[in-house]
Amino acid sequence: MGYLFYDLESTGLSPCFDVPLQAAFVQTDAEHRIQRELTLRCRLPTHIVPSPDALLVTGVTPAMLDDQPLSHLEMMGQVARLMADCKPAMLIGYNTIRFDDEMVRQSFFQTLLPPYAGAMTGHGRADVLTMLRAVIMLEPDAVVVPRTPEGKPVLKLGEVCRSNGISLSLDAAHDALADVLATRDLFRLLLDRAPATMATMLANAKKSGPSGLMADDNPVILGGISRLVPVAPFIGSPTNPNARTVIDLSEDPAGILNLKGPELLALIRSGRSAVRQVKTNAQPILFSWGQAAHALTEPLPLEVYRDRARALWDHPTFTRRLALALEDRYADREPSSWVDEQLYSGGFVSNADAAACERWQQLPWDVRAGFAAQHIQDTRLRSLAIRQVFLNAPETLSPDAWRRGQEWLRHRLTTTDEVPWLTIPKALARCEELAATVEPASRPALNAIRAWLVERREALGPDEAASVERVPAAVPV
Repeated sequence: MGYLFYDLESTGLSPCFDVPLQAAFVQTDAEHRIQRELTLRCRLPTHIVPSPDALLVTGVTPAMLDDQPLSHLEMMGQVARLMADCKPAMLIGYNTIRFDDEMVRQSFFQTLLPPYAGAMTGHGRADVLTMLRAVIMLEPDAVVVPRTPEGKPVLKLGEVCRSNGISLSLDAAHDALADVLATRDLFRLLLDRAPATMATMLANAKKSGPSGLMADDNPVILGGISRLVPVAPFIGSPTNPNARTVIDLSEDPAGILNLKGPELLALIRSGRSAVRQVKTNAQPILFSWGQAAHALTEPLPLEVYRDRARALWDHPTFTRRLALALEDRYADREPSSWVDEQLYSGGFVSNADAAACERWQQLPWDVRAGFAAQHIQDTRLRSLAIRQVFLNAPETLSPDAWRRGQEWLRHRLTTTDEVPWLTIPKALARCEELAATVEPASRPALNAIRAWLVERREALGPDEAASVERVPAAVPV
C-alpha cells in the first residue's frame, strides 16, 4: 500500500465555518517514491469571512482570494476524486487527524460529497505529529526536539524539520505543497530512527491495530500529549462504535468503584476522571506493556496494575453504572440550529440521498435547485444544495429564492448577533487588535486585508446592511 500525503491551508480554524483555500497532495509508493504531486487553490466562497490571522500566516492576499480558476465546490470535487483514485493508501499529514481530516469531512458534507470518503474507502489515517509525540515519549534520543527558552518542546512542523536537517524555510512554511514534502521527509526520518515505535503507530492507523492491542483486556499503555499512562481496556463506548473506554491505572481505582451514577457522570464531565476514550479510528498512541513500560514515569510492578484492572472487572455493579454514565455524558448538549454544525447530529446520510447527491453534482445548474427539492430527503443536504446553487449560480433561482439567499448572505456577513462564525465586523475588530502588535513588515498586508473587508461591507449598500438586523437569525437559503 502506498501513501497519500496532504495538507490544507484554510480561511481559519473552525472546520464547520471555515473552508480550505489550498490543498496539496503528494502520492508515493510503498518505498516513498513520488508518483504524483498536485496543488489546488480555490476562490473564497461568498459567505465566508477569512480570519485576518490566517491570511497573514499563509501570505494569502485579498487578490488571491478571488483570482483562482476553481470554486470551493469544484476543488472539493477534485479532492474527493483524488482520494478515490488513490485507494487503498495511507492518508498522512501533520496534525491532520485533529484538523485537516475534520476540515475535509465538513467541506465534503457542505458540498454534498460523501463526508467520510477519506475514512471509508480503504485508507488508513496517520498523523506525523501524533507519531512524533509517540517517538519522543518512547525513544527520546531518536529525534531532536526544539525547545523554548523555558525548555518547553516546540512541535511546529518547520522548527522540527529544521532541527533535524530537513529543509523547510520560514518563507516556504504554510505553503501547502512545501509542508507536504517536509512532512514526507520527516515521516521517513522517523521510520529510519525509530522503526519499532513507528511500526506500531502505523498499525494503529487502522482500527484493527488498537483493537488488537486491547483484545485481551490486559493493561496497555496509552499516550497523551506528552505522557504515557497504564490503562485497563474496559467497555466499548455506548455513544461511539469506534471508541473503547479505558481506565487509568496510575492511581488505585477504588475511589471510583462505588460512586453513584450522578457522581460518576459529574466526574467524567469534569475532565478529571480516570475514565478515558480511545478512538480506534484516530491513530491513538497505544502500546503493549512490553513495548512501552520502560517509558512510564515511576511505574509500579505489572501485577499491581493487573490487580487494579481485576477489581474493576470483578465489581458487581461498576460496569453497568459506568455504561449508563457514558450514555448520558452528552445528554445535556443541545443540537446546533446551524446546518453547518449538523454533520454528526443528524445521522448518517442514507444510500438514497447519497445517490441523489451524486446525481445532483452532475446536473446543469439551472435544474439543481428543483432536483434537490424533489429528490433529496435529508433536510440538511437539501438546504446545503440550495445554498450551493445560490453561491455558484444565483441567476438560476426563482426571484423569491434569490431574495431569501441575499438576506441570508447579508446576515451571514454582517450580523452583530452572537454567532459561531467570523463576520465582517468581527474581522475588522480583529484587524484593529493586530495593528497594535503586528510586525512592521506585515503592516502593508494587514492594511490590505482591512481595506478589502471594508470594501466587502460597503458593497452591500448602507440600506441593505442596516436591514440585516431585521433578518431572522436562522434564515434558510
